[in-house]
Amino acid sequence: MKLRHSLVILLALFFVLQPLLPASAQNVMLDLEVVRYPHLVFDGDRVEVLVSISNVSSSQVYDISLVSSTGEQKVVGSLAPGVSRETTFVLTTYEPGLNRVELHATHTGGESPRKSIWFEVRPPEESVTLRIVQAPQSIYEGSIFNAVIEVQNLWQEAVDGTRIRSAGEVLYYVGALNPNQSLSIDLRLDQCETGVNRLDLVAEHERGKSRAVPLEFEVIPADSAVRVFLSSLTPASYATETLRLSLVVAAAEQAGVSELEIRSLTPGLQPDGYYVGEQIAETQEVYVVDLSSLLTGGTTEQEQISRSVRGKELTFEIKDPAVGQAEIEFKVSYRLGRARVEKDFAVNASIIDTPGMRLIQADPVTASRGKDSLVVLHVANDLPVQVEAVRVVPVGTFQAYPSEFFIGTMSPNDFLPASFRINGGSVLDGERPGFKLIYRIGRNTYETEPVSMLVNYEKTGGISPLVYILPPALVVLSVPVWWSLRRKWWTR
Repeated sequence: MKLRHSLVILLALFFVLQPLLPASAQNVMLDLEVVRYPHLVFDGDRVEVLVSISNVSSSQVYDISLVSSTGEQKVVGSLAPGVSRETTFVLTTYEPGLNRVELHATHTGGESPRKSIWFEVRPPEESVTLRIVQAPQSIYEGSIFNAVIEVQNLWQEAVDGTRIRSAGEVLYYVGALNPNQSLSIDLRLDQCETGVNRLDLVAEHERGKSRAVPLEFEVIPADSAVRVFLSSLTPASYATETLRLSLVVAAAEQAGVSELEIRSLTPGLQPDGYYVGEQIAETQEVYVVDLSSLLTGGTTEQEQISRSVRGKELTFEIKDPAVGQAEIEFKVSYRLGRARVEKDFAVNASIIDTPGMRLIQADPVTASRGKDSLVVLHVANDLPVQVEAVRVVPVGTFQAYPSEFFIGTMSPNDFLPASFRINGGSVLDGERPGFKLIYRIGRNTYETEPVSMLVNYEKTGGISPLVYILPPALVVLSVPVWWSLRRKWWTR
C-alpha cells in the first residue's frame, strides 16, 4: 500500500516538472566544450574560439551548426555516434570593454547546452604595453640612472617601429616585436637634474602608443654623498701639547664614491692628508662627539640614537700649535660618476693664549738717592707644562745689574727668586723701575706685561753750606770785639 502511494507521488512530480526542464536536458545528443580563446583582443581583431563538439548519443546527428549570442554562425555538418570534432569559430561582433558571449550547437531535433566566454576588447594602440620591473628611487648627481623596463606585444600579430619615448624624446628604440613577445630592456639616462625627476613613458608603434607609465626618482646632490663627522678633539690645549683630532668619513651606500681624498690646509698638521680612494659604506660603527656633519647631509634616526656612524676614522695631530682660537681647515675631494666634488671645512680648536707665568715683587724696596738698592723678585710657573729659557729683563732707562737675570728651565709649579741691584742715580724722578718675563714654550717665545716695582726713597739731611761759611764769619766778627775789649782794659 505504501509503495503504491510513493509511485503515484513520483509520477505526479515528473509530469509537473517536465515542462520546466530545457530541451537539452530532455534529449541531449551533443556536448560542446570551449578549448581555447583569447581573453584580450584589440578592436578590429578576429576573436578565434576553438571549440570541441561531441556526439554523446547512440545515433547519427545531422545539420550541426555553431551559433553565438552575437549572431555569428558556422555550419559543422554531421557527427557519428561517439565522435568529437574541433573547429574554430570566429567572432567579429563585440563592443569595447568586457564582453560576454554564449555559444551553443544546434542540430536536427535539438541543441547542445550553452557555454559562456568572457574577453576584453581594448583600443589598438594599447596592444603594446610597458611595465617597470626595477628602478631606483634615488641616485646621486653624476651617476647614471638605470632602470629595467618590460615591453610586451599583446597583439596576435607582429608590431614594428616600437620605441620608448618621454615628452617627445626617444629614450630607447626597440624595433619589431613578434606576436605576444615580451622584451626586457635596460633604460639608461645620462642627463638628470638634481631634485625630483618624473618621466611619463609611452611605447609608440605602428598602431599608436601605449598608456603612459610614470617613472619618478630623485637626484641627490653629489656634495652630500660623503659626510664628515668629528670623532674626537682636544677641546683646549697649551702650546707645548700635541693637539689631536679624529674625523670619521662616511660615504653613502649606493653612491659609488671614488678618488676620495682629505687634505689639510693648515700648516703643521700631520699627516697632511689621507687618500682613501674608492669608498663604500663601512661596517665599523664609530662614536662621534658631534652629529652635525662638517659637510652636508643629515643623520639617520638610528645614528642619532647610537651617536655613532658607519665610516672610516682618520687621525691628525699638530705639535706645538699656535696659541689662540684656531680653525683647522681641510679640503675633501672625490669623484661621483661624472661629477667631481671639492669642499672645504674646518674644525675649531682653542689653544690657551695666556700662559700662566707670573712675576712677583717680594718686598717693597727702600732706597736712598744716589745709592744702589736691591730688588728681589719671584718667578712662578703656574702652567702644567715645562717652560724653558726663562729670564727676567729690566724695562726702562735705569741701570740694573745684572742686565738680565737668567733662570733657565722651570717645571710646573716652580717658584724661583730673581734679584737686581738698581743704580739709584740712574732712576729718574717719578720713574718706577719695571721688569718683564721672557720664556719659551716649544718653539714659541712669550713675554709678560712689564711689572712696575714699588720703591720707597729715604729723605737724607746732607752737609749745609753754612758749615763752611759760618766759622770764618764768626772769626772775622770776633776780631773787632776782642780789640775793643782789649783797649778798654789797657786804658783802665
